[in-house]
Amino acid sequence: MRDDDHAAQPELFGARALREWITGEHTEHSRIFLLESGADVSDLADVAGHDDVVLLPAESAPYDGPAGTARYSGALREVGDELFVGERGVELQDYVAAAFVQIIGPTAVRFFDETSWRAFLDDAELARRTGVFPSALTDPRVLLADRAALVRPDGLEAPSALRLSPDGAVSLGLQGEILGSTADLEALLTVPLPGAAALGGVVPRDVLAADLASREWMARYLGATDLIKMLRLETATAKISGFGWSLIDDGRADAEPLATDPFLLDTDDGFLLADIGSLRRQLLSESTAVVVAATQTSRSTEVAADRVARRLDIATSDARALCREARTALSVHVGTPADARGRTEEVDA
Repeated sequence: MRDDDHAAQPELFGARALREWITGEHTEHSRIFLLESGADVSDLADVAGHDDVVLLPAESAPYDGPAGTARYSGALREVGDELFVGERGVELQDYVAAAFVQIIGPTAVRFFDETSWRAFLDDAELARRTGVFPSALTDPRVLLADRAALVRPDGLEAPSALRLSPDGAVSLGLQGEILGSTADLEALLTVPLPGAAALGGVVPRDVLAADLASREWMARYLGATDLIKMLRLETATAKISGFGWSLIDDGRADAEPLATDPFLLDTDDGFLLADIGSLRRQLLSESTAVVVAATQTSRSTEVAADRVARRLDIATSDARALCREARTALSVHVGTPADARGRTEEVDA
């Protein structure tokens, strides 16, 4: 599919590659190299492979290697910069400023300093408490730079989004650390780095990792912003479980929903289960919504079943059967214990 898109729709191919480079979320390409104006394309001669993409300035010398290529004009360095792949453009904005400017087209939002990073965390905390989400992250035209690093800040991976500067510097993505020089590019690409390095140019790795470790629900928060975009939700009328609203308030929730689990919502039409991965949506009865809520916020099926039994006034064995059915029929799982980020304890009885 990638090769067909490249041949038939080179502009679309380049725009998709640029999106992956900005967000750090790779679905079609292994690595993406963005060469700034003046960077030497020959530095990639023995490095980029068939599964990679090279984004080249319009005036750059030709690239003759096996990687896919796309030409661009403009730049993405300072606030207000614009980069174009054919007629498709993206503007760069600071996270804080994005809430106050008129978004008129595709916009990449990044953290230019620790102040904007703290603003991002404050907005996430506010959404967690109240269900009020920042407009910058719920606008379908906005891309959050290096979003993948926010989900797995401590996960080790070889660099996959690189920026090559005219002075020979090699850095990570839109706002990451400088790794070294193009003279050592081949070696640099073999060294696994934590996700936090993609934002290391703004916030020290250890600070960013600690900030996210204390917010184990961050991936769920980013998923909720995707949900709002997908459904074009008005959060003034629709409530998302875990963000200012919970269907079950029994004081026994001991886990966070898995980041990839469907979302439970309370809407004008009733309780809704929505999956941003499959795009599946379905209305639920109140009793089924209770089962979903209890399952996702319990660390084991036993705990969830006991909570369901008490809430619905049914036998525990019947509640257990409902929880298991929710897993098979609705793709709903028990949650991740808050003290074990990234690990799920599933206990079936």
